[in-house]
Amino acid sequence: MGENAQKIGKKLEKLGVELFEMFNWNKKMGDKEIKCSRATHKNAEGKKKQTHGIDLYMEYEDPYIGGIQGVFIECKNRKWDGITKNAIQTWVNEEINLIDCARNNSELQEFYGEGADRNCALLLINCNDGRFDKNKFDEYLSQIKVKNKRTPYKIFIAGNHMINRWDAVGRMIREDYYSGLNVLYPSINYSKPLVVNHWSINQLFSKYIFCEYKQEVKMGVNGGTYIQKILVVFFFDVINAESFKYMWSMCRAFQYEIQYDEFDICFWAEKKEESDYIKENFISILASGEGKDSIEKEVLEKIKIKVLLNRKLNVVDN
Repeated sequence: MGENAQKIGKKLEKLGVELFEMFNWNKKMGDKEIKCSRATHKNAEGKKKQTHGIDLYMEYEDPYIGGIQGVFIECKNRKWDGITKNAIQTWVNEEINLIDCARNNSELQEFYGEGADRNCALLLINCNDGRFDKNKFDEYLSQIKVKNKRTPYKIFIAGNHMINRWDAVGRMIREDYYSGLNVLYPSINYSKPLVVNHWSINQLFSKYIFCEYKQEVKMGVNGGTYIQKILVVFFFDVINAESFKYMWSMCRAFQYEIQYDEFDICFWAEKKEESDYIKENFISILASGEGKDSIEKEVLEKIKIKVLLNRKLNVVDN
């Protein structure tokens, strides 16, 4: 049983590598062990911790911090009964202790990019028996406690629901946009956004992610070609009229309406009813705006609805 769990754990690590490489993160090292350098670090029995394990360490250029963001990625693969508040708290504490020892470890310096921020960890928690409970999982996360530190650490936690979302996004990037999708980093003062090919960890946890895709389009049988710009929005908010309008208000605030030839809105649906609601109501809800909220007919005709593949639903329900 333990050997099987180890194989699944390695498969999860492989998924992590493939998934985050799809978001253009660079793998710098993996499956490493370092000595613990802090006397305050204890193991499960309360004894002095001897070593720390690194499943994955990846980096990407992050415009939000103006430099390289490093992320220590830990993969946990458990049955639902083994995913408890106490277990998650233990895993979070382990990640904090890992960062304590790894960020300045002399043996690891060759793997770190120059000036890389090494204060970030991502904990992937996969429930492998089909009993994952998102509401309970979120309740556990709300109760996790993190001690104040002189140097702030960023700890992100993702369960099955987030891993499935990212897998669906990665699939769409490959199949619909041929891995040529770029990400928009809009400025708070609405100046021209940065357009880059890598996602930030903050965007992975966001409700709305704005991207750009360019494709060459022929103008006729004997004509030339032109470059068509498509705004691609990944939508992970609640499925209702208010969130639809709010999403489009951001498109308007950043003047995306007038900058793009077409608009692909890519929704994540948890249930068939949500998928049906999107397809039946999204365009009509946007069209119902009045005054400053009204949308021109020619813009509405350029909007395409897409639904990300949710493995929990049947193919016909997506």
